[in-house]
Amino acid sequence: MLLTTLFKKLTTLVTIALLAIGASFVHVELVLAASLTSLSNTQSSVQQSTLSDHTIQFVTPTGLTAGQTITITFPAGYTMGTFNVNNLDLATSTSATCSGFSDAQLQAGAASALTWGTSQSSQTITLTSGTAVIPANRCIQIQIGSNATFGATGVSQITNPGTPGTYEITIAGTFGDTGSISTYIVPDDTVSMTGTVQQSLTFTISTTTIYFGNLSSGGAKFASSTNTAGDSAETIAHTLAISTNAPFGFAITVRGDTLTSQQNSLNTITAIGAVAASSTPGTEQFAIRATESGGTGVTVDDTYRFSTSYGFDASSSTPSLFATGSGVTNTSTLSLRYLANVAGITEAGIYAANLTYVATANF
Repeated sequence: MLLTTLFKKLTTLVTIALLAIGASFVHVELVLAASLTSLSNTQSSVQQSTLSDHTIQFVTPTGLTAGQTITITFPAGYTMGTFNVNNLDLATSTSATCSGFSDAQLQAGAASALTWGTSQSSQTITLTSGTAVIPANRCIQIQIGSNATFGATGVSQITNPGTPGTYEITIAGTFGDTGSISTYIVPDDTVSMTGTVQQSLTFTISTTTIYFGNLSSGGAKFASSTNTAGDSAETIAHTLAISTNAPFGFAITVRGDTLTSQQNSLNTITAIGAVAASSTPGTEQFAIRATESGGTGVTVDDTYRFSTSYGFDASSSTPSLFATGSGVTNTSTLSLRYLANVAGITEAGIYAANLTYVATANF
C-alpha cells in the first residue's frame, strides 16, 4: 500500500514537471525586430530655434506589408507646428541604394488603397499603408517641410530645439524594423564672411600728339600720329583704351575747342556739331569719328560712331559725351579719326586744338 502511494506521487510530480517544461518551450519563441540601416537625416539648418527641412533616409531589412505603419518621433524640444499633408513626401528606391526614388501618393487621415494615410500626434508623424507594400532591403526617403514637393509644396517646417546639443529621432512602426538618428543642434550654423574686390579703372591714350599738316580747300585732311603732313585718306590717329570692373559701367567725355588760329583766336574752323555729317571738301569742317573693339557693352555716342560721318559738339567749357559702357568690361579700344576741311576763304594761320578726354567709372 505504501509503495503504491509513493508511485502515484512520483507519477504526479513527473507530470507536473513535464507540463512546466512544455510551458517554458512556448515562451522561448520570440519575434525580434530588425535594425534599420543606412540611417540619415539631412536638415536644411541645424541652428537652434530655426525652421528646418528634414530629409530622412533608411534601409528596411524586413520591408513593409499592406496596412502597416511607419512612425517618426522627434524628441522633446522640436516644435512640430501645424500638421499638413503637403509637408510630407514618401518615396522608395528600387534597391538598398538610396537613389532613384519613386514617390508615393499621400493623403491626410486614413489610407486608401495605394494612397498612404498620414497623421501627426504630438511629436510623432505616422504614415500608414493601405494596400501598398515595400519589399525588403529597400531605401525609404521621407521629406518633411518645404522640401516636400511631390504633388504640392510643403507650407511649413519644423523648428529646431532652442538648446544646443544632441537629439535623437526615432524610426519605428508596425512594420517591425526600428532605428534612431542622432543630430546635433548648434547655436549658429552660418559662417559669415566678407571680402572686398578693389575698384579698377584703367584708361590710356596711345599718343597725345597728332598732325594735320597743310590744309587745303581742294581735299580733306586726316590727322596722323606718324606723318607730320597728315593724310589725305582716313586714318586712325590714335586710340583710347579703357577697362573697368565698375558694376554700372563708365563714361568717356571729350572737352575742348575746334581748330583755332594761333595768330587770331577769332578765326576758327567750324565744327560739324552734334549731328554727324559726311566730309565735304571746300567747306569748313572739324570733326571726329570712332570705332570700338574688344569691350563688352560699350557704345560710341551717335555724334561720333557712324561709319561715313563725323561730328564734334564739345567746347572748352562744355564736354561732349564720347562713349559709354553699361557694366564691367575687359579692355575696350576706341580708334579715333580726325577730319579737317577748309574753305577757299578760310583765314591763313597755324591752327591748333587741345582736346581733353576724361574717363569716369560708375561704381
